[in-house]
Amino acid sequence: MSVHRSRGIQRNPFKAGSTPLGQSAGKMSRLRSFSSFLAVLFLGVFVVSPQVSSGSLENTAGDPKAMLEAAFVNRYDVNSTAEIELVIRNRRGQERRRNFEAASKIIDDRMHSIGRLTYPGHLRGMTILQIEAKDRSHDAFVYLPSSRSVRRISTNQRGDAFFGTDVTYEDLERRYAKDYEILDVTADTIEGEPVWAVRARPLLRQTYHEVVFWVAQVDPAILQVHFFKKDADEPFRTLVSPRTDMYEEQGHILPTRMVVENVSRGTTTEVIFERLAINPDIDDRIFSARTLQQKRDIPTRH
Repeated sequence: MSVHRSRGIQRNPFKAGSTPLGQSAGKMSRLRSFSSFLAVLFLGVFVVSPQVSSGSLENTAGDPKAMLEAAFVNRYDVNSTAEIELVIRNRRGQERRRNFEAASKIIDDRMHSIGRLTYPGHLRGMTILQIEAKDRSHDAFVYLPSSRSVRRISTNQRGDAFFGTDVTYEDLERRYAKDYEILDVTADTIEGEPVWAVRARPLLRQTYHEVVFWVAQVDPAILQVHFFKKDADEPFRTLVSPRTDMYEEQGHILPTRMVVENVSRGTTTEVIFERLAINPDIDDRIFSARTLQQKRDIPTRH
């Protein structure tokens, strides 16, 4: 699957053919950071703004920050369970697979996530637990069944590959619009669908310098994410969520398939969600160190 790289998000975002959100190109060369935003807060607490619906963008027109907030609410402010398959392809097209069962739940306004590998056999039982901390950091722990030990993932390791894939631990974290300075917004299309390309710079330390979120204009679905190193015109990593593989339930529009490409390495990871359940009943107690070291089932839809 090809990744859409529009000229509208290059260093000159307002060239002919790209339309800035809410203002004419002659009046706005770049959208600067906003001086104020919701003082609350995707994976610090987050409260859903009553003016923003996860299923509509009608109240975000002309406000890129609100648009990005709505997109993050849609993607992250939801409890879910799923069985997930990761298909890793190297530069020569050779494949490796990883399967795991996962659950996530917002408890006390903090995201809790747990996932356990079920395939291949030599990794079976390896489990990761992530808990969003109140100080906006993220506690992550990995249980290694071969040594029966728990390893903590430090902040400096958040950009590391997740179980040998192109997915990073940063990708698993909850995102918040307040953590980004909006640089510019341009109108474009992906596969014929109108989108907003929101270029932003993270205010917190990340492995990327800038990022572009491709948000659908008809709803808050994030269709693509491009990550850039400093002064780079091309992304070093991309994440694509095809519209044809979106699933809608309870006001949320979520991907059931994503393709993560590490452009610099020439590798890709396809992430496939099966038996995805939105806001199911999940026992808070599974998000614990005890679950890491026990064979307690992680609930998924059967």
